[in-house]
Amino acid sequence: MTTSTWTVTVTFDDDGAATFARAALDSAPDDVLGPGDVLACEGRAVRWPDHPSVAVIGRQVAAARALVELGHRLGDHAIDDAFANAYGRPALTSPAPRTPAP
Repeated sequence: MTTSTWTVTVTFDDDGAATFARAALDSAPDDVLGPGDVLACEGRAVRWPDHPSVAVIGRQVAAARALVELGHRLGDHAIDDAFANAYGRPALTSPAPRTPAP
Protein backbone atom coordinates (compact mmCIF):
# COMPACT_ATOMS: atom_id res chain seq x y z
CA MET A 1 0.00 0.00 0.00
CA THR A 2 1.19 3.51 -0.86
CA THR A 3 0.35 6.48 1.32
CA SER A 4 0.13 10.03 0.01
CA THR A 5 -0.56 13.21 1.93
CA TRP A 6 -2.23 16.31 0.54
CA THR A 7 -2.41 19.46 2.64
CA VAL A 8 -5.16 22.08 2.61
CA THR A 9 -4.25 25.45 4.14
CA VAL A 10 -7.03 27.82 5.11
CA THR A 11 -6.16 31.48 5.70
CA PHE A 12 -8.50 34.21 6.91
CA ASP A 13 -9.00 37.96 6.56
CA ASP A 14 -11.60 39.88 8.54
CA ASP A 15 -12.72 43.46 7.94
CA GLY A 16 -15.19 43.65 10.84
CA ALA A 17 -18.31 43.15 8.72
CA ALA A 18 -17.15 40.12 6.71
CA THR A 19 -14.72 37.25 7.05
CA PHE A 20 -12.92 35.86 4.03
CA ALA A 21 -11.30 32.43 3.83
CA ARG A 22 -8.94 31.05 1.21
CA ALA A 23 -8.48 27.28 1.02
CA ALA A 24 -5.46 26.12 -0.97
CA LEU A 25 -4.64 22.51 -1.82
CA ASP A 26 -1.02 21.38 -1.89
CA SER A 27 -1.20 18.03 -3.68
CA ALA A 28 2.54 17.56 -4.21
CA PRO A 29 3.97 15.20 -5.31
CA ASP A 30 0.80 14.27 -7.26
CA ASP A 31 0.30 17.81 -8.64
CA VAL A 32 -3.45 17.63 -9.29
CA LEU A 33 -3.45 20.56 -11.72
CA GLY A 34 0.05 20.15 -13.04
CA PRO A 35 3.50 20.92 -11.73
CA GLY A 36 3.58 24.08 -9.65
CA ASP A 37 -0.14 24.91 -10.03
CA VAL A 38 -2.30 25.55 -6.97
CA LEU A 39 -5.98 24.74 -6.53
CA ALA A 40 -7.43 27.48 -4.33
CA CYS A 41 -10.94 28.73 -3.57
CA GLU A 42 -12.46 31.48 -1.48
CA GLY A 43 -15.42 31.70 0.84
CA ARG A 44 -17.06 34.65 2.60
CA ALA A 45 -19.23 35.12 5.66
CA VAL A 46 -21.05 38.38 6.32
CA ARG A 47 -22.13 39.38 9.83
CA TRP A 48 -25.57 40.83 10.24
CA PRO A 49 -25.25 44.40 11.58
CA ASP A 50 -27.37 43.72 14.67
CA HIS A 51 -25.45 40.55 15.64
CA PRO A 52 -22.42 40.60 17.92
CA SER A 53 -19.06 40.00 16.30
CA VAL A 54 -17.87 36.44 17.01
CA ALA A 55 -14.79 35.86 14.89
CA VAL A 56 -14.76 32.08 15.13
CA ILE A 57 -18.28 31.80 13.68
CA GLY A 58 -17.32 33.94 10.69
CA ARG A 59 -14.24 31.78 10.18
CA GLN A 60 -16.28 28.59 10.37
CA VAL A 61 -18.77 29.76 7.75
CA ALA A 62 -16.17 31.26 5.43
CA ALA A 63 -13.93 28.17 5.69
CA ALA A 64 -16.86 25.84 5.06
CA ARG A 65 -17.79 27.74 1.91
CA ALA A 66 -14.19 27.77 0.65
CA LEU A 67 -13.74 24.06 1.35
CA VAL A 68 -17.01 23.10 -0.35
CA GLU A 69 -15.95 25.03 -3.45
CA LEU A 70 -12.50 23.41 -3.29
CA GLY A 71 -14.17 19.99 -3.20
CA HIS A 72 -16.32 20.82 -6.22
CA ARG A 73 -13.35 22.06 -8.23
CA LEU A 74 -11.24 19.05 -7.27
CA GLY A 75 -14.08 16.79 -8.41
CA ASP A 76 -14.31 18.68 -11.71
CA HIS A 77 -10.58 18.19 -12.28
CA ALA A 78 -10.89 14.47 -11.49
CA ILE A 79 -13.69 14.08 -14.04
CA ASP A 80 -11.72 15.99 -16.68
CA ASP A 81 -8.68 13.81 -16.04
CA ALA A 82 -10.78 10.61 -16.15
CA PHE A 83 -12.22 11.57 -19.55
CA ALA A 84 -8.78 12.52 -20.84
CA ASN A 85 -7.41 9.19 -19.68
CA ALA A 86 -10.33 7.26 -21.20
CA TYR A 87 -9.74 8.82 -24.59
CA GLY A 88 -6.10 7.93 -24.80
CA ARG A 89 -4.26 11.02 -23.75
CA PRO A 90 -2.44 11.34 -20.46
CA ALA A 91 -4.21 13.14 -17.65
CA LEU A 92 -3.12 16.68 -16.80
CA THR A 93 -1.99 17.50 -20.32
CA SER A 94 -3.63 19.51 -23.05
CA PRO A 95 -5.09 17.65 -26.00
CA ALA A 96 -2.98 17.58 -29.14
CA PRO A 97 -3.89 20.31 -31.61
CA ARG A 98 -6.22 19.12 -34.36
CA THR A 99 -4.95 19.10 -37.88
CA PRO A 100 -7.54 20.19 -40.44
CA ALA A 101 -8.67 17.47 -42.82
CA PRO A 102 -7.34 17.90 -46.39
